[in-house]
Amino acid sequence: MENYRQLVAFQNIPVDELQWLIKHSTEASVEPGENFFTEGEVADCFYVTLEGEMQIARMVNGQNQVLGTTPAGIIGGELTLLNHFPVSMVTSQAIVPSRLMVFDKQTFRQIFASCPNFGAYIFKIATERMQTVAASMHQQEKLAALGKLSAGLAHELNNPAAAARRAAQTMRDLLPTLQAHTVQMSALGLGEESLADLDACQKQWIAQAAAAPSLSALEQSDREDELGDWLEEHGIENGWEMAEVFVSSGVKLDELDELASCLPPRFLEPVTAWLHDSLCAANLLDEVEQSTRRISDLVTAIKEYTYMDRAPVQDVDIHHGLDVTVKVLKHKLRNIKIMRQYDPDLPILTGKGGELNQVWTNLIDNAVDAMGGQGELKLVTRCENNFAMVEVADNGPGIPPEIEPHIFEPFYTTKEVGSGTGLGLDIVYRIIQNHGGKIEVWSKPGETRFIVRLPVDGIENSKEVGQ
Repeated sequence: MENYRQLVAFQNIPVDELQWLIKHSTEASVEPGENFFTEGEVADCFYVTLEGEMQIARMVNGQNQVLGTTPAGIIGGELTLLNHFPVSMVTSQAIVPSRLMVFDKQTFRQIFASCPNFGAYIFKIATERMQTVAASMHQQEKLAALGKLSAGLAHELNNPAAAARRAAQTMRDLLPTLQAHTVQMSALGLGEESLADLDACQKQWIAQAAAAPSLSALEQSDREDELGDWLEEHGIENGWEMAEVFVSSGVKLDELDELASCLPPRFLEPVTAWLHDSLCAANLLDEVEQSTRRISDLVTAIKEYTYMDRAPVQDVDIHHGLDVTVKVLKHKLRNIKIMRQYDPDLPILTGKGGELNQVWTNLIDNAVDAMGGQGELKLVTRCENNFAMVEVADNGPGIPPEIEPHIFEPFYTTKEVGSGTGLGLDIVYRIIQNHGGKIEVWSKPGETRFIVRLPVDGIENSKEVGQ
């Protein structure tokens, strides 16, 4: 036991929790160079390094990038399980002979109820790691177009990361109370059958909480009044505070009546408090899951946008590229009405997908700026003989005639100093030329159209792209 106490993960964990962890875990030995997790393969367990050190790495743009290590006392695998990822996002490989304390998926979930302090520690580490992933993602971006998106992406990532952190902090404050109520429950002297019934009740209420429909403010208030009155009439301390959680979780009066009918009156208050705290914990876990899933969705969108982990030249679906670009630019398009007129027969092209997405980014970004963040954006595609035509149009004020001849010149910009480099349309022009295509602009007050034409036959090999 003392050997475990020396590890950072267990230094502040109560003895009973540490005993539970030891009892419900298995040990695994990993030799140097051997993988415990392999990126892209199923990873359905959580571990604590007891001895040795594991290297954590993943493939980025075809290269193996080391993210860090888990020496003795450091946990691993929690993000995959908390996010319900079907496979591991990283490879965990032993650097030296290592010994691990391993928990399967089911036992990992039980940790948060049976070992609340250790569960809070897991949340703390998971939250910090998710914030690290969000920050490092910006540094790994290779396309210049993402420079325009960094502020918006930081905002989109910060919201779920902050929500997950708040939930973890709230969970940390809740866990001692839940633990106290759990201990009180054990000391009530309820029979084995009664405890089994309460366990089933807890699971049922948690399950129905996940599927509880949203209520209007009036419905929520009315039901809170009903449940608050019931709890007060039955002598439940802080019943009015509990009512909000019970209503949000879909608990009804008849379920409380059924609970009261099955218990001696003196047991009702501690049981109700235990159920309330269990629902709070479940709701916080759901919030962490939803927040981290949102971060994962954003990472996936960016990976698709940049064509990460793909060959330099590949088959390109123009429609998918436009839609992914719109998703990545979501923060700038909140007040923009988007109209899509896609040709269903538009063929797949051959080219550099990431570079073409940079074209759509610059054209859409310029259109949004021209409209002052409000207006109508049209995305039109059409097959014209041996060319794929893509049009990005806005209903902004138009381009002044004296400016139009210069818009594709490098460093030419009409934006305020510090607001633009003047390279956006020059980059667009060069990328399209390198793909064997053409770009033209038609503009008048109330309408500006950038029209791109790309050869259907595309580029034969990567050497030709960029010449």
